[in-house]
Amino acid sequence: MTGTASSPEEVRCVALPTGVEDLVIPTAAVAEVIGYQNPARYDSAPGWLLGAVTWRGLAIPLISLSMANAQPIEVEYGHRARSVICYTPSGNKALPYVGISTVGPPRLMRLSPQSLEPSPIPPDNPFVLHGVTLAEQPAWIPNMDAIERAVLESLPS
Repeated sequence: MTGTASSPEEVRCVALPTGVEDLVIPTAAVAEVIGYQNPARYDSAPGWLLGAVTWRGLAIPLISLSMANAQPIEVEYGHRARSVICYTPSGNKALPYVGISTVGPPRLMRLSPQSLEPSPIPPDNPFVLHGVTLAEQPAWIPNMDAIERAVLESLPS
């Protein structure tokens, strides 16, 4: 087996540094990674909905997972920050993409069932499906359905 081959049980993923825990998502869920840009704020939006960024001529809602915690954590977005444009799970034409803010560039990885362990401490974040331990580091698996629903409910009409 070569270094580039993967077993059928492995999933190619990216780890997104959110400023709290890394978020682990399949690479197939990522449309593009772009440099962080200050989002255009929405009026009366919850703190986790940072606003909209422009990508390919579209206004993409940008969220912060650290601000969605039960106790929100503000992070600073420096020169290494990125916006990760993700496909939404339903394919809803009203919201085909959502952006996730990161404090640094994503890291590529391959995950197998053996490389993930359930976290002993459940996350207190509505956008996190599961907390896991990955290479002895805590990480989150997002609930993209919950993110999509919350963004749709929070966008101005």
